[in-house]
Amino acid sequence: MIRFAEARDTYAVRALFDLCFPDESGFNAYFFDHLYRPEQTLLYEQADKLCAMLQMLPYQLSLNGTAGEAAYIYGACTHPEHRRKHLMAQLLEASFQEDIRRGRVASMLIPQEEWLFDFYRPFGYLPMFTLKRQIALQGTIPGADIQRLRDWCEVDKLYKQKVCQSACFILRSEDDWKVQFQLFDALGSGAFGLYEGGDLAAYAFVWQEETGLYAQELIAKDMIFQEQLAQALMRRFDKRKFVYDTVGDGRTLGCLKPYQPASVRGYINLMFN
Repeated sequence: MIRFAEARDTYAVRALFDLCFPDESGFNAYFFDHLYRPEQTLLYEQADKLCAMLQMLPYQLSLNGTAGEAAYIYGACTHPEHRRKHLMAQLLEASFQEDIRRGRVASMLIPQEEWLFDFYRPFGYLPMFTLKRQIALQGTIPGADIQRLRDWCEVDKLYKQKVCQSACFILRSEDDWKVQFQLFDALGSGAFGLYEGGDLAAYAFVWQEETGLYAQELIAKDMIFQEQLAQALMRRFDKRKFVYDTVGDGRTLGCLKPYQPASVRGYINLMFN
C-alpha cells in the first residue's frame, strides 16, 4: 500500500532513514527534530511494514520565466530486504500523480551517487542542474571584513542577480533562507557575508572539513569579491585551502522531470544535499 505518513509513522520513518543514510554529523537528528513533516513523506508498506519511502518537499521553481510549485524528491530509499522489487518505481509514479493533482510544474531530485542518474532517466528525469566548483589557496590578496548573515532579503537579492541567467532555478522564500541560516549555525560554521558600502557583495554558507574549508554555496557580484571572501574565510578559520561551489557549468548535481517543455540548464543548491 502506498500512502502519506502520519505522526504515528515517525519512528519507522526515522529508523529506515538512519539505516539507508548512516550519519555521524548530527544532520539526521537535526532534520527530524526541526524539518521533517509526515504529510510530505510517501510510504510503501507491505503487511504493515515500511519497505520504501520518499519525501516530497515543496519548493517554488522558476521554469522558463514562470514560477510554479515543484516537488523535491528527498530521502528516497528502500529497505535492504525489499530492494530489486521495483518498489521505488511505484513510489515515484505515485509521486508524479500527486504532482499532477496539485498542479505542480516539475519534480526534481539530487542523486546520491553518479550511477543513479541512469536509474532516474527512464522516469523522465533530465540531468540539468549544474554547479561550478572552485578551489582557493591562502595567498597575499587582501581579505575583507566579513560578518554573519542575518538579513535574508539582501542575500536573496544577490542570489537572484546571479541565478536569473539560468532558465530554471529555485525561488527561495523567507522560510527557505531562515532554514539554511539555522542549519549552518547549528551544524556548520555559519553563513557569512562580505559588504561594500553597506551592500552585500558576496556570501557563503560554510562547513569545516578535515581537508579544509568548504562552502556549499558561495555567490558574489564579481570575481574580485569572490576571491576576497574566500581569503577572508580562510583567515578567519585558519585554513590554507578553501573549496566552494557556485553558479556555473561543471559538475552535474541534479535532475528535473518537467511537466511542460523545459530548457536544459539550471541551478539548485542548499537542498539538504
